[in-house]
Formats: sequence, structure tokens, C-alpha cells
Amino acid sequence: MNSASDLHVAHCNSCGCQMDITPISPYTNVACPDCGEHTRVKCELGHYVLTGRHAVGGMSKVFSARDVTLKRDVAIKLLNEDYSGDPVRVERFEQEALITAAISHPHIVRVFTVGNAWGHYYIAMEMVTGESLEQKIARKDALSENDVLPMAAEIIDGLRAAKIAGLIHRDVKPGNILFDVSGNVKIVDFGLALVTQGGTVKADEIWATPYYVPPEALDGREEDFRSDIYALGATLYHTLSGRPPISSEVKTTKAVRSAKDSVLPLAEVAPWLKAETCYLVDKAMALEPNDRFETYKKMDEALQLAREATQRQGVSEPIHSRDRAQRRVKERSGVLKLVFFGAVGLLFAAVAIVIYINNIGDGAMSTGYVSDAVLDEKDPVGAYDPEDAQKIAMMISRSHDCLGRHEYDNARKIFLKMMNDPVVREPNASWAGIEAVIAAWLEGKPADATNITKEVIQHMNNKGVPASEDVFKLSGKLLSQGVISEVGGTKGSMGVVYLMAVALKNWEMGVMDQAVPVFRMVKKYRLPRGSPLLVYRQIAGRYLVDYERLIPHRAIQLPEDIESSRLRISELNNLLNSIQTLGRSRSHVRTWQLRLHRHIKHLKHIASQESIVERKAPDYDDAKLKFRALVTQAKYTEASELLRDMVINKKHDKDERDSLIYLSDSADTFLKTLEEVIPNVGVKIDLVGNDGEKYQRIANSKSGGLTLQGAAGETFVPWARISPSSVLSIHQRAFSQTLSTPVGQRRTEQAICFAWLTGMKDKAKLAAGKLANENRNFRKRWNYTMQALREKP
Repeated sequence: MNSASDLHVAHCNSCGCQMDITPISPYTNVACPDCGEHTRVKCELGHYVLTGRHAVGGMSKVFSARDVTLKRDVAIKLLNEDYSGDPVRVERFEQEALITAAISHPHIVRVFTVGNAWGHYYIAMEMVTGESLEQKIARKDALSENDVLPMAAEIIDGLRAAKIAGLIHRDVKPGNILFDVSGNVKIVDFGLALVTQGGTVKADEIWATPYYVPPEALDGREEDFRSDIYALGATLYHTLSGRPPISSEVKTTKAVRSAKDSVLPLAEVAPWLKAETCYLVDKAMALEPNDRFETYKKMDEALQLAREATQRQGVSEPIHSRDRAQRRVKERSGVLKLVFFGAVGLLFAAVAIVIYINNIGDGAMSTGYVSDAVLDEKDPVGAYDPEDAQKIAMMISRSHDCLGRHEYDNARKIFLKMMNDPVVREPNASWAGIEAVIAAWLEGKPADATNITKEVIQHMNNKGVPASEDVFKLSGKLLSQGVISEVGGTKGSMGVVYLMAVALKNWEMGVMDQAVPVFRMVKKYRLPRGSPLLVYRQIAGRYLVDYERLIPHRAIQLPEDIESSRLRISELNNLLNSIQTLGRSRSHVRTWQLRLHRHIKHLKHIASQESIVERKAPDYDDAKLKFRALVTQAKYTEASELLRDMVINKKHDKDERDSLIYLSDSADTFLKTLEEVIPNVGVKIDLVGNDGEKYQRIANSKSGGLTLQGAAGETFVPWARISPSSVLSIHQRAFSQTLSTPVGQRRTEQAICFAWLTGMKDKAKLAAGKLANENRNFRKRWNYTMQALREKP
């Protein structure tokens, strides 16, 4: 169970309900468990505010963001949750920022800062709004020399700047070449870069892209700037010819290395190119570093000769890969086979294999997983365009990786993209649609799941998928209003997808007892080792754990008194913090809590009806004195309850009472929020107690105060004994002080109310004036409060 200091808390923009967002990824749109309205959470990283998703990679994600201090758009690169706890990956991530920031060049993306927020390390960098070279290739296939050679000159300039700084990039490829709005090159992702100090260096890992990685890296030999020249040559080879230098059919490090020895000369695969251009690329891709260009200057000179040749002789239009693929099919009939990714879990036809290179044992390469080749009846040749196959294989990998990282929205988008991709055959495309439905349920969005199910059915009708197909039958069950009592199933790897969909359907309908047996079937489902579909077994395990946690609470009777009811609500808060899944699991707990809140209200009503003596007006003056005493002790909950129970006749006294309750409730939330965000590892910060005692560090937080470290060691100090100015310093340290977001405005409002009640009225009025300019509703509340308290706003 998480402690309060482990929790990340947000509040609904609509009703203010407190929500536990600890397991939620930054920039996730979550539904309020009370009112159902959506709130985008974890958008603030220091003085940056995330505004949208930009790109997703294997180790990190990139968001568009706004620098609220300097008023500019930036890109934020976040290290994924799986790697934020890995010291090696964190060090590499920070090194990337330092390396990139050390280079100032118009063709290398600028880095502004590096930080940590919400448990994620991030890099803030220049926003490049254009597309990547990889996207250009996907959109245009082979690019002409007139387009490629000027671009190559800019890449050479950028890599030369890196070399001067003593660095090699080590992952030059189309995906890391971006273009700004003016079409200028920006080199990104120095995450694999090494410091050479002008010489050579040997990497600890091979973590590059097989098409472009130089032979010396695969051999485990030392690398220098000529390794980047090779990767650039391979990138130009792909860009100019429309096909990568080596086939995607290779499966091991040894096979990739062997393929490097037999790369066809560029002129043979792209005969329309000038001899000077082919020389530029072929020399850059020489097997031995000594046979490549000696310097970037020499390479640039060869590039200029190629540009002069194109200007002098003109250029020929490339023959695009679809035409070449058809020729290869005829020439290699019976050689290329249709490979089903059965062990991968989606049974998509492909001849390409996704290759993930890493040093394992004696240099073996981990690969994608394939089943035996099968021929498609509609395509007896069995040919499949390698570029399409590579794209599909990447989507398979990325979508299930997203599920494993709880990035359900990203997974859903990729699954839907697969369903609608014309190269994905049926019924596999429809199964991808079912996985999109699953992703919506996992995200706690049953309405979206229903809409996607309708999309899947419409898709199958348009594609002519027979109603007898298991995927078609399953879609009908998922769209039905009732519980799925007859589970059924399908053969092969898709069986686990079928069962997962049924289990989630029943779970989200609130019938946990009928969902649990199916989750157990998923948990035990036999899948090939390394299959991405194994992620469903892990997810099913989380639902089973949540079930065991929920069961003891669902049959408990309502308590007989208010205090016991409040204790039960507190217990349910702890339960809520321990729940691992979204959607119905949390909804059950919220429903039980709502029942208890209503029960408390009912008990209070009965007590007020049974009261014989109505409190007189003079009692209110006594209550205000007690209220002040409780506020001095930082007992804000008791202070609010004291006034809330008063029966008052005079309108002004009612307004004053309501205003004091508003201030006290806000101050109470202010302190409880601080208790929740103080990390277990502690925080170094100078604080002062009301008695003048000085403290240098917060060790941790507890209900009602903080454990502080001073000259006498660690001691628990209640909030009432910490100077209010020090408490505000903690708030300023814990949260970015921004009024540009609803969350920032709410936290500021709570701090203002705390400052007012603790005697810092001038500071409160100053901050209130600024917030009132940004938030009209706050301005109304504050003016009402000040008028009721006979104060000037």
C-alpha cells in the first residue's frame, strides 16, 4: 500500500474532487470518479506546461509544451516509467541533455534544461514542428537528388560540429533527422552518443538500428566519427533508393554483420542516380573505416561534386519501391514467404523482422518472434512488401509496449491505425480493433470502448468479414447490454485477446465474480516465450489482485455513528490508493465512499431534528473564539465542523460563518496536499518553527505535520508549530507557481486562504489580486469573503 507521501494527487476541474493519479502517465486525460468530467493531469513540469503528444519511442516520449516563464513553445522529452528507475538509463538520458546542450549549431536541436517531475526525467528542448526524414521517405518513397543532396550538406555540417565537440552520434538514421518549418535540418537524439575527445571509443552496448549501424559497432570494435559517416551513408542510401541497405529478414547479429558485407552498390538498386552521387554514398559506406572519407570536409567536397553533376546534367525521377517490389516478386517467387506473426500475437503477414540489438551473452541478437511461414490463398506467391512488413511489425511492438507501460491511449491509437491500414489483412485487422476496445477499457473509458466496438463491426461489414468468424461473434457479445455468461473462445494466440475482452466487459459491468474466472484463464493462457501478448497475463494479474482487495469491503454494513462512518471513509481512501487498475475498480470504492457521505449527512439531519434547544445568537460569538483557537492549532477540520453545525438567524452572521468555513476548508486541503507530495526520501529546505527553532531538512510527512531534521536530530513538528512563512516556502518548492492552469490556480487559492487565516493578510491580498485577474470565479468568492469579514479585497 502506498503511503501518503508516495501519492500524486489532482483535483477535478469541474467539481474539485481529489483524485489519486499516482500510476497515471503525464498528460493523461482522466475521468472524475464523482462527476465524470475529464481533467488532463500531470501537465506541469517545472515551468513547462505540456500541451500535446508529439512522438513516442521505445525509451522515451516527446510532448509539445509551453514555457510559461519565457513564453515560448518547446519540446519535452520524457524518459518512460520503465526506465526512470534504471540508473544506467537515467544517466544516459542526462548525458544526452549535457551532450546536446554542449553543441551550439543551427543543424543540431537546442537543449534548454533537464529536470525531474512526477517521477519522470525530462529534457526541454527546441520544438521542431516539421516532419522527419523517415516520414518523408514513408510519404514519398525514394527522394530525388535535388531534395537529398542539400539536406545531406546540412547533416554533414551538424555532425562536423559534434566531432569538433569531441562527440559521435552513433544513431544517425532517418528518424533522427528532423526539418523545421523552413525546411532546415535539425539532428536530434544524442542518447547513444559517445565522447571521443577526437580519438576512438568502444561502446558498452550495441543499441542502434540494423540498417544503419556500422560494421565496427557489430564487431565490438572501437568507433570514431567515421562510424557516423557510415550511418549517414546508409541513411542516404535508403533515402535515394527507397529501400534500406540490408534486408529486414536477418535475425541475428551475425546475420546482420554478414549482410553488411554484401550490400549492393547504390547504382545497382537506383540506376537513375548520377555516378557522383553513388560514389558519395558507396564510399561513406565502405566496410573499413580507413576506406571511408578521411574527414567531413572530404565528404562535403564529394557532395559538392554530386550537386554540380545534378545541376549540369539534370536529375532522373526515381523508380518507386512498389514497382520494384512487383519486379522482385516475379524474380523471387517461392523464395519470399508470407510470415505470420503468430508468436508475436497478431498473426500479421510479414517478411520483415523487427531487430532489437543488444549485447547478450557472446553477442547474440534478440529479435522479433515468428512462426512457420504460411502462404496466403489470395496471394499464392507469398510476397509481402518488406517496408509494409517492417511498419506493421513496429506497430505490433509499440502497441503492446504501450499497454505494458499503462499508456493505454497511445496503444488504442496504434491498434486503430492497424485496423484501418489497407495492408493489414483480415481477420487480423479486426483483431487489432478488438485490442483497441481492450485499451479503452483498461484506460477506464467504457463509453469509448462501446464506440470503438461499433467501429470494429462497421469495419468488418465494409471488409466483408464473415459473421461466422470468431472476431465477429465476439464483437456482438461486447456490444450487448448484458453480461457475457457463455465465454466461448478462439484458437491460437488470439485466444488470449478474446478472453481478455470478455473479462473486461464483465468487470466493467460491475459483475466482478463473473469476470474473475475469465481473468484467471487469461493469467494461465499458454503463449510462446517472448510474445508481446504476454502483457495481457500481467494485466489480468493486476485485476485479480484488485479483486482480492475489494472483496472484504463490499459487504460491510453502514456504521451506526458519524465517527465510525468517517473512519470507514478513511479506510476506503487507503484502499483506493492501493488499487492498481482504472475504471470500475475505483468506481466501486468511490461509490462506497459516496454512500457513507450520504449516510453521515442523514445521521446529522436526525441529530438536528432531535435537538430540543436551538442555539442562540450569542453562542455564535463564543463559537468564533473557539474557531480562532482551533485555527491557531492548525485544526482546520474541527474548526470548520464547529461553525458548520451552528444554527444562525442573522444574514450577516451566516455570510461570515460561510466565509470562515471556506477559508478553513481551503487551508485544510492546502496542508493535506503538502503532506501528500512530500517524498519519502525527504527534501532539503531551510524552515523555522514558531519558537525560532531552525530546521534544514524535511525527513517525511505524517498526518498533522512533518518530521524535520534540525540541530537536535529528527523530530515530528505539528503544522501549528511551523511558521506560516516556512509552510508557504514548502508550497512554493513543491509546486510551480503558475496561474496559467486550473490546477495552479486552485493551489494558489488554497495557499491564499491559509495565509489569511495565519495572519499574513497583506501577502494573501497581494496574491489574491493577481489570481483575481486570471480567475473570475475566484474573484467573486474572494470579494464575497472579504465583504462578509468586513475587509477590503
